[in-house]
Amino acid sequence: MAQRNRRGFSVRTFLASGRPEGLSLIEHSQWIGRGLVIPRHELDKHLKRGEFRGTGIYILAGINPQTGCERIGIGQIGNLRDELEDVRGAGYWSRMLVFAADGPRLHRDHVDYIESRMIDMAREVKGAELDNDNEVDAPKLYEADEADAEHFIERLVTMLPALGVTAFEAAPPKPSSTPTLRISGNGAVGDGYEARGRFVISGGSTATRSDQGGLPGYVRDLRESLLTRGVLVEEGKQLKFAVSCSVPSAAVGASLMLAGKPDADAWKPHSNSGRGPTGRDAGDTDDRRAPTVEVKPLKAAKAQPAGATEDDDD
Repeated sequence: MAQRNRRGFSVRTFLASGRPEGLSLIEHSQWIGRGLVIPRHELDKHLKRGEFRGTGIYILAGINPQTGCERIGIGQIGNLRDELEDVRGAGYWSRMLVFAADGPRLHRDHVDYIESRMIDMAREVKGAELDNDNEVDAPKLYEADEADAEHFIERLVTMLPALGVTAFEAAPPKPSSTPTLRISGNGAVGDGYEARGRFVISGGSTATRSDQGGLPGYVRDLRESLLTRGVLVEEGKQLKFAVSCSVPSAAVGASLMLAGKPDADAWKPHSNSGRGPTGRDAGDTDDRRAPTVEVKPLKAAKAQPAGATEDDDD
C-alpha cells in the first residue's frame, strides 16, 4: 500500500499537576481517544481515573539499563489490574502511556486486534526492545470494525514520537548537511552518520562476529539485544545489519562494528556520494524520510467473526 500524504495535526499536552514530571493529559486533534502519561512513581495514585475503566491500550516505556536501548511493553487497559504485579516487577519502565477510546466506541475484539497489530508493528520496525514474549492473534473483524481499529492505531502511532516513544519509527534518515562516515577493519565494513543527537549505522553494514578484545559488557549486551530483535543477523563469518540502527554515539557504533574498544575516531569521512557499503543510499535526506508503519489495507474478502455464517449476509 502506498504511503498516504500525512496531514498536519496538533497534540495537546496538559500538565495536570503543574509539573512536567507529573501526570500529563494528551489530546490529538484528529483522534477519538484520550491519553495519559503517568510517571512510574505515581501509577497507584491514578489507577482510579476513568480512563482505566475504559477500553484501550497501555504502553510501558523506558530504557533497558543493560543495553541502553529503548524498551516498551504493550498491554490492554482491561487486563491491567490482573497484570499489575508483573508491571510493577518490570524494572525498565519509567512511564506508562494510556490510550483509551471516548465512550463505547471500541469493544473487546477491537482492543484485541489493536494490541496484536501494535506488537507486530514493533517487531517489524525493530526500533526498540519489546517486553512482549506472548503471541497475540488478531481476531477477525468486520470491515467497518477493522477500519475503526486501524484509525485508532494510526493516530496513536503518529502521536507517540511527540511523547518520546520512537519504537514504531525506523532509524532517522541522514540530514543532507551531515557527512557519511565509513568504518572498516577486522572483516567489517559499514557506513554511518549522525542524526538527532545519535549515531546511525546504515543497513547492509557488516560487523565482526567474535570479540577482538576490549569489548565492553554493555556493548556485548547491546549486540545480543540487536541479534534477538533481528537488527543484526548472521551472514557467513560476519554479522549484518538487516536495517539501519540508531546507537548512542559513534564510539559505541565502532565497538559494535569492530567487536572491540569504543573508538569514535575509527569512523572516517566517506565521499562515495552517500552510497552505503552495499551500493545503496546510506541515508535519506530529511524531506525523503523512511516511512514508518502504515495502516494495513483492508482485504477485499469479508472477514466474519466467530459464529457468523454466510446466511447472515442475506
